[in-house]
Amino acid sequence: MGAVKRFSPFLFLTVLLFASSILGFIEPLNTALLDLRFRVIDHKPSDTLVVVEIDPKSLRAEERWPWPRDRYATAVSNLQDAGANLIAFDVDFSSLSDDRGDEAFVEALARRPGEVVLPVFWQWSSRSATGGEMIKTPPHDRFLNDVTVASVTLTTEENGVVRRGWRGVNDGDVYRASIASVLAGASPSDQATFLIDYSIDPKEITRLSFRDVLTGKFSAETVRRKNVLIGATALELGDEFAAPVHGVLPGVMFHAMSYESIIADRTLVRPHSFLPFVFGVALLILLVRCGRFWTWRRLATVHVTLLVATIGGPLIIQAYFPLSIDVAVILAAQFLGAVYVVALRLHQYARQVIRQKAEMAHFQALTSLVVQDNTDGVVVVDDNGCVELCNNQACALLDISDTVMTGIVITELVPDFPLLVHDDAEHLEDQGYADIGPVLQSEYVTGKNKERILEIVASRPLTRGEVAKNEKLGNITVYTLRDVSARKRIEVAEREAKEAAIAANRVKSQLISNMSHELRTPLNGVIGFADILQKESFGPLGVPEYKEYSESIYISGKRLLTVVNDMLHIAKLDSGDFELCKTEVEIDELIENAVCKFEAQAEQEQKTLTVEIESVSQAANADVSVTKEIISHLLSNAFKYTDAGGEIIVRAMQENGDLIIEVEDDGCGVEPENLPRLTEAFFQADAEFTRKYEGAGLGLYVVSRFVELHNGQLFFESSKGDGFLVCIVLRNAIVEDSAESVAA
Repeated sequence: MGAVKRFSPFLFLTVLLFASSILGFIEPLNTALLDLRFRVIDHKPSDTLVVVEIDPKSLRAEERWPWPRDRYATAVSNLQDAGANLIAFDVDFSSLSDDRGDEAFVEALARRPGEVVLPVFWQWSSRSATGGEMIKTPPHDRFLNDVTVASVTLTTEENGVVRRGWRGVNDGDVYRASIASVLAGASPSDQATFLIDYSIDPKEITRLSFRDVLTGKFSAETVRRKNVLIGATALELGDEFAAPVHGVLPGVMFHAMSYESIIADRTLVRPHSFLPFVFGVALLILLVRCGRFWTWRRLATVHVTLLVATIGGPLIIQAYFPLSIDVAVILAAQFLGAVYVVALRLHQYARQVIRQKAEMAHFQALTSLVVQDNTDGVVVVDDNGCVELCNNQACALLDISDTVMTGIVITELVPDFPLLVHDDAEHLEDQGYADIGPVLQSEYVTGKNKERILEIVASRPLTRGEVAKNEKLGNITVYTLRDVSARKRIEVAEREAKEAAIAANRVKSQLISNMSHELRTPLNGVIGFADILQKESFGPLGVPEYKEYSESIYISGKRLLTVVNDMLHIAKLDSGDFELCKTEVEIDELIENAVCKFEAQAEQEQKTLTVEIESVSQAANADVSVTKEIISHLLSNAFKYTDAGGEIIVRAMQENGDLIIEVEDDGCGVEPENLPRLTEAFFQADAEFTRKYEGAGLGLYVVSRFVELHNGQLFFESSKGDGFLVCIVLRNAIVEDSAESVAA
């Protein structure tokens, strides 16, 4: 049943389309489209045919009808003398006239045997070619000796319009070509009829009055080497038929149009209607299946495109080829598909509207329930400040009676209530606030029974938009009230705690700074005297152990001084008092001055210290002392964790205006998971290292802070037992003038 229901629309529409085609309901549209193509397409006549009209002028000159045959004899002679090719008559010669006239006509025919065409009239007993019997009316035997006989047949459609021309008819065992085929020299064809190409304007076919031909008052150039067709065009002779596009035409002009269609290879053929029907059914199925999912814009675009293609395609084909393609069934399929899809979409929209109304009613009921049971207070007022809604929680927060009726101005209930006034709303909208969302937030203190702090948020769900203009709806303002007394107390407590912590940290930093200054002065003295003793500046100490002790005192003092200096730097950095003093310095000079202090240590500890500097003539903009201290800290770490025989490399380079400094060693390395924590204060990578190597864990922390002051970045690369690489990138530190001189 599901499959039947799913395919029933396609089956119904296909049957409807088939029935419309079989019953002929679509055929008028085909003929209308054909006539439209005739109007749009413009084909010129071949200029190889001249129509000699038996017009009212000729009838008035003779004053009788039918004419004596000598008039036709004179016309034939005059035309032949002017150089005409074939001369064809659309005139009845089935009976004799007076002897003298008939004899003159016979003599004129004998002058040039075979160059005159006389008609055999094949006419249906009814005007329609679908009923009655064919009646043959040939020329009289006296005129048949020296002429060519051609059939003259006109048939009309059911509406009385002549659309088809004839190529010929079977006259017993003889094929009798039509007068148009004889004049055009067309070969016999199995196709008896064809659609006349009415895109050729009959008014552009050359015409002469029979009276002018009879009296010789015409130019010989008009008919020279052209075919001539003689026939009646006078309305009183009654040889008139309806034609597409061109209205009513005399019979001879239909033969002339048939001739022009044959000579120009414009005998239109209508292909079988089966293929357009199949295409129409396929198009109908496609439109029904896909159209219901398209947007209105896409649906209109597809149908307009199909309409243009369906009408324009056959028009272009017919303009260049003798084909008249019937596309009415395709247009009918498109129409049925469009009607079905539009009806289906409207039905869906109707159901959607009903569903939306039901959902809206449900939503309104749910909203009312939520508003009343909300833990926040909700007050809705109009432009005049009159209350439209006030839930129980709002009444409790504002200390007003919950029996208050709507329509009362809110300021009468709560005199100092912070209303969002009209001017405030316009100002906030000018500042870019959306129509929906908070436009005012304030705090309100109420203290009738007990003091509480309320946070009030005002919003405009509906502003003066198109809806308000069209439906005369006013603005409403929604106020949401929340008791934030507890939160405010917590915020005050947090603020006080934060201020206390800041004060304590300030005291700590000041204490560290004071202690560091107090420690540095005696430490410098200890280090200085220890250095004098170990160098024996005032003479030998006597006992060798004294020199060793003095060296130990000197090393320990230097280490302690480094820690004190780091603590001082940290105190200044934390307090924000540390300022860089950037100057322009040569890179090679900066690196060599920082490294030279470690050359003696490298030689003493049997370690290789290498410096690699690219673009040595370049200058950088940096704080010299801070940069040296950065390099010193990195080299101290490298020497600390590199065994005897190891190698330490210091590199300096520039890239895109950045100064890059690298310090690499082949020491014990660090576990990769510990790399992110190396810049933490007092962090030691491993407890084992703490026992084996001295250090407070402040060096890399200070380095990272100094690098940040230079707007730089710090990177580490290492793995356990595979050395350690530190990379410092000082952004835009390279002096441009120096870089340009190097590049030059």
